[in-house]
Amino acid sequence: MQKGTIFSDYARINVNSKRGRQAFIGAIQHFWDQTGKVQDLLREAGIREFTTTNNFPDSVLEIIDKFHIDVAEVDTAYEAAFDMIDLTKTKTSSFTIRDSQSGLTFSRVRDGEKAKVYAVKGSEVTVSLNLYGGALNWLRTWFDDGEWWTIEDNALEFRHKWFEQKAVAFYDMIQSLTNSAVYNVTYDESTGATTELEHDRKTIGEAATELVDTLRDSGFGVTAGTPMVMLCPISMKSRVEQALNPGRFQGTGYLGGVTVNFNITPYYTSYLDWATVGAVAGGTLWDGDTGTAVPLGYLCVPGRKNKIGNRMNLTIMSETDILSFADTVVGWGRYGAYMNEAQWRRVSSIK
Repeated sequence: MQKGTIFSDYARINVNSKRGRQAFIGAIQHFWDQTGKVQDLLREAGIREFTTTNNFPDSVLEIIDKFHIDVAEVDTAYEAAFDMIDLTKTKTSSFTIRDSQSGLTFSRVRDGEKAKVYAVKGSEVTVSLNLYGGALNWLRTWFDDGEWWTIEDNALEFRHKWFEQKAVAFYDMIQSLTNSAVYNVTYDESTGATTELEHDRKTIGEAATELVDTLRDSGFGVTAGTPMVMLCPISMKSRVEQALNPGRFQGTGYLGGVTVNFNITPYYTSYLDWATVGAVAGGTLWDGDTGTAVPLGYLCVPGRKNKIGNRMNLTIMSETDILSFADTVVGWGRYGAYMNEAQWRRVSSIK
């Protein structure tokens, strides 16, 4: 019996009947649904960083094994900064953020273009739940010739593209934080620190202090002990790991004189890559920075007004195209998001 990642038995695939086509599409839809189910179960188990299974407890590994999903295949680290609103069983086209200050959201544009990020202000903000999707063709000759691996590869690639495009939309929104001294924490230059590690620690500590001071009377329940999330460029992983580990050595000397005394969980991604405002080459520098560089990361108090509204999971639809002798498959999903800027700080990495 030949089987793959999606199909348990290639020999049972039959797209020449209506029931067979429904079963074929159903198998793909079932596989696409697994990522979301696994992430929900992991959150219930208290696991929020979906990056590696190496250090997961056995109970969590059982969840992953049951659904045959590699959680490292997709980047959803940004979700750690947002509360999720499940709107899949509603008929709403938007959700509302009340008593908002200033924030960011995004909207769908023409196919092949990035989602447009724009600023919103007001005591009440309506966040649209936009439709996102794409299509691919499976040639009937692939079925006739039994090229099941080609069909599976296409389905897997489509799913990966969906999560990649979604990640770009969210990380671009995060990197679109307003360029001002309010949100960009400049790199520490104090004489109390003598090494890059100590300067990194003081800069991250200053960003956390600003967030606590700014939000302490907001009604968000923010204190010095509030857990924070720091989304970081992968290129800054070594520096951030050292900065957040009070017992980390560098060379032969212990540099633990300066520490970060906040509850911060870092998440690393390859999508945070803006060295200037708007990622424009030779563009505007971030307020207070003297050169171009990606930041140590974007620190935030998670949840609260940061919201993701999920109206429809990635859903597959199909029809036969008789002119191209192919089955056209379209995947659609619907979601929206709001990012409350007051809950964020960009943490600079250079003087």
